[in-house]
Amino acid sequence: MAYTAPVRDRTRRLRSRHGVNQAAAAPRRWWLWGLVAAAVVVAAFLYWAYGREAVGNSRAALEILRKLDRVPDWAVLGAPIAVAAAVALVTAYLAFGRRLAVKLAGVAVVIVVLATPGLAVGYANGLVSDVGDGSDGPVTTADELAAIAAADAEIERPLPDKPMNILLIGSDKSDIPGDPGRSDTQMLLRLDPGSKSISMLSLPRDLYVDIPGYGYDKMNSAYSYGGPKLVIQTFKQITGLPVNAWVETDFAGFWHVVNILGGVYLPIDHKYFVPASASYKSINLEPGYQLVRGKQALNYVRFRHDEFFDFGRMQRQQLFLRELQRQSSRWSGDWERVIKLIKAITSETRSNLNSLAKIAPLVELAFEVDTSKVYQAHVEGETGMINGASIVQAAPERIAEAVSQFTHPTQAPVKTRAKVGKKAFVVHVYNGSGIDGLATSAASQLAAQGYRAQAVADAYEFPDTVTAVYATEVLRAHATAIASMMGASEVRIVDRVPGGKDGISVFVASSFSGILDVPEEKEVQEQQTLLKDQKVDWATWQQTDADTPLKLQAPTAWPSGSVYDQFRTYTVKTTKGKNVAAAVAVARTPQYGYWSIQSMRWLDPPAIEHPSGKEKSGRRTYLLFYQGVHLRMVAWKEHGTLYWVLNTLTNQLSNDVMMGLAKSCKLVK
Repeated sequence: MAYTAPVRDRTRRLRSRHGVNQAAAAPRRWWLWGLVAAAVVVAAFLYWAYGREAVGNSRAALEILRKLDRVPDWAVLGAPIAVAAAVALVTAYLAFGRRLAVKLAGVAVVIVVLATPGLAVGYANGLVSDVGDGSDGPVTTADELAAIAAADAEIERPLPDKPMNILLIGSDKSDIPGDPGRSDTQMLLRLDPGSKSISMLSLPRDLYVDIPGYGYDKMNSAYSYGGPKLVIQTFKQITGLPVNAWVETDFAGFWHVVNILGGVYLPIDHKYFVPASASYKSINLEPGYQLVRGKQALNYVRFRHDEFFDFGRMQRQQLFLRELQRQSSRWSGDWERVIKLIKAITSETRSNLNSLAKIAPLVELAFEVDTSKVYQAHVEGETGMINGASIVQAAPERIAEAVSQFTHPTQAPVKTRAKVGKKAFVVHVYNGSGIDGLATSAASQLAAQGYRAQAVADAYEFPDTVTAVYATEVLRAHATAIASMMGASEVRIVDRVPGGKDGISVFVASSFSGILDVPEEKEVQEQQTLLKDQKVDWATWQQTDADTPLKLQAPTAWPSGSVYDQFRTYTVKTTKGKNVAAAVAVARTPQYGYWSIQSMRWLDPPAIEHPSGKEKSGRRTYLLFYQGVHLRMVAWKEHGTLYWVLNTLTNQLSNDVMMGLAKSCKLVK
């Protein structure tokens, strides 16, 4: 009993003191919550001022890595949640087990971490939105915002798993107040998830067309009359195609973007020279494969002062975009450069792709397409004059043909085995059009071309409106040849053709006009005779060989009518920054096209990525690069050197001539 009273007294004193502390803590709680609120405000301000860009960049980088299969899908969502949970647990421990200052810091950190996902999405959405109105650049006026909104009203939302058409507008505006400008370039870009291909369709800027509400005028006048809205309307009216997105930039934006990328490697087909004293843009660009930067790249894609005028410029613009797309992997891991590029685009581009919801389908398609399947089509016509102005006139049939090539591109066959004759298989023709006699007519015309063709039956359940040609891999070449004669058509390579029959099955749809488009092979062959055992300008080749450390190879066969235009030795800077030896010989055709023989000590340039196929002949393995049905380039490696034969911009050399030139190349001695 002697020790009981002190214990009770001590307990009463502790309880009394605890009650006092609880009473004293009540007013302090308001002070505590006030500090918490202040900490949250300060943390939010610091995050908004300094952290949102880093979070946005990190999120974008993580998403790109996921698309490239560098990180698993669960990491995109799982990693941030795991980090947030870990920080929350540690902070909670600190907040409830340490001094007040640590508690406040812990609460602030938890709030910031939990707010990060929402703010990051908001930041990314705002960054994409800047692309739409160019709000990071010059002040956007109410009229410009109205023009953007009007253009957006003409856009058709892309459907899932369907092609997406993007209209690219290159505008040319002067510094004169009130000048509405004009569209110097208009091109439709098509991303097709079905064929996993990219197609480009160009229209001449001087094409004489019916502009809605304004009558007939040059195509580029549509921009002056009604901005991007009227350009979209005019493009839709001419082609009959929907436009799912649009992007507009000017020359300064193009220049800036190319410089941020560090330039683009281009195979320049011949020397481009316009003196600075000329009345139009100067240019001084030597031939050969090289890195082309901002100003030179801009002048190259705008050049139109040769025999081909706008038609040549369209080819150069499509070549530039094709090579830019081919080289995109060069910058995929350079996040600093990618962020600079995004900032440049947001400040110098207008577009309807101004939210994450709108840009998501484009991102998905961009990762689905095959980088080796890039096709191009363009409308050609006759030049003329109206009211003192130069114009281009194209018949509706030519426009329809270009649109068909754009929407149904055909890849040329790649020779991988012995040639199969036309009589070695049967072509079964089915009528899927609902038009009586169409299959019979097609079969008889194919028979006239040497095929064992026969009309089989009607295919009432055939759902497509485009003719389909089914074949196994071994008959790909013949299937492609047949499809090319039937207008709008698709080649479908299968393990077994429909109907269980051997050979090729053709399902004729309503797209077939009823008449085969048979190429004039004899005329082409007469124009492009390949002369054997020809050492043209061999002395110049020997002198050029002496001027370079490379072991040059020159063709010993020669296309009739061609002449050498220029020989050049130089160095080219690789993607790793190393200067290597290079040489190029340029030849000119009678039609003023330029083809070339390139040699380089650089064995893996972007130009030879993603070949269409390969062909082995003797000790050489040739890399084949097709552009549609045309053989664009043939490359091979020997003696520590990369060689290639490059066709003209318009692919004037036939496929046989291209292969003949490559196979005839021998060391210069």
